[in-house]
Amino acid sequence: MMRQLVAAAAMGLGLLATSANAATPNISGDWQIQGEIQSGGAIVSATPTCTFVQTAAGNLSGSCVGPNASGPLTGHISGTRVAWTWRNVPTTSIGINGETGFNGTYVDAHLIRGTMTSTAVRGSGTFTQTR
Repeated sequence: MMRQLVAAAAMGLGLLATSANAATPNISGDWQIQGEIQSGGAIVSATPTCTFVQTAAGNLSGSCVGPNASGPLTGHISGTRVAWTWRNVPTTSIGINGETGFNGTYVDAHLIRGTMTSTAVRGSGTFTQTR
């Protein structure tokens, strides 16, 4: 009887460890971002391609390159909650200088969606992140 309890407990601990590892997905790699912020009567869009590098602790780093700005990203993922910031450095005369914040939910291996804000533009909007 004792041997069965020990075996059952060991199996349970193995399942808990597997569940904990699966709770925070790895989002490393390239993602396409589609986002819009409505500011007054104008709509400001963001369409960078971002490369994410994720540590075991869930910290995010990497970079984004868009048609009018590029720069580094930093953030964190915990469970299905993803929060990251892109430091926009203009690469054209219409590029925005500032930081764009993204707060989203991991839906699956190909989709993250949520809200976005920018230090350069008043208002907030939504984004999708796909690969």
